[in-house]
Amino acid sequence: MVSVETREYRAYRLQRNAAPYMFILPGTVFYLMVTIIPMVIGLWMSFHNWTIIRPTKPWVGIANYQKVLASPVFWTAMKNTLVYTAGVVPFQMALALLAAVLLNTEIRCRTFFRLLYYLPVVTPLSIAAVIWTWIYNPNLGLLNWFLRSIGFQGRDWLGDPKIAMFSVMIVAIWSGLGYRMVIFLAALQGIPETYYEAAMIDGAGRFDLFRFITMPLLKPATLYVLITSVIGSFQVFGLVNVLTGGGPLDATNVLVMWIHRRAFGDYQFGEAAATSFILFALILAVTAIQWQVLGREVTYE
Repeated sequence: MVSVETREYRAYRLQRNAAPYMFILPGTVFYLMVTIIPMVIGLWMSFHNWTIIRPTKPWVGIANYQKVLASPVFWTAMKNTLVYTAGVVPFQMALALLAAVLLNTEIRCRTFFRLLYYLPVVTPLSIAAVIWTWIYNPNLGLLNWFLRSIGFQGRDWLGDPKIAMFSVMIVAIWSGLGYRMVIFLAALQGIPETYYEAAMIDGAGRFDLFRFITMPLLKPATLYVLITSVIGSFQVFGLVNVLTGGGPLDATNVLVMWIHRRAFGDYQFGEAAATSFILFALILAVTAIQWQVLGREVTYE
């Protein structure tokens, strides 16, 4: 009798302990199939001369990495990616924080303005890029029409190498501002009003409230937005692909665009895979630096 009860209890414990793993099994399998396994295959490809033209894929070691690092176009794409990141992330975060602070106050039509700021986020990127392509059109574009109407000369916003990257940055800031605004807005609404009331009783002004209460308590959200924004800016592709295709004269050619060209334009999948892991190492290093420099000051109490 005791042995039967023991077996039943063991079967019950096994079933109870296995239940959580059964729930996470589909997600784990999916993650392995779409992330881990492709990553391992990509790493293996980066050490081979992998093309779809040749049936053989010989081992070349780090030759693909050497070719990539010796390519002037790669370094142009690297420079453009860094310029894009430096130009988009700070302004996007600042504008998102400003919009969140304004929309956290009691103003008329607040819900409408929140929807208006978030609308670009739910707009498909390809459609938004096509619309901005029309806005930037040198002949029929809305922007040049407005400039000419007030006495200024129109520009070829996407065809001039000197201003093409700037034009892409404007669209990127516009399209991603709403998402970051929502994160800041949620963090602002999580700050207890009693902190502000106590500070105002002590004579603190609006700037003091923002400096000594709002900003310190927004550090977790700010760190999250910063890290995710930098990662996203290093991986930008769709916007550049639709607006400029990396041109003119590689003025907007970024790292992921370079990877796409080497893989699906030149069919050099080995070099494309090597570039992908160089980009992965760069993102990992930058994220680690951000976490080490800024993460120590963040508390989640």
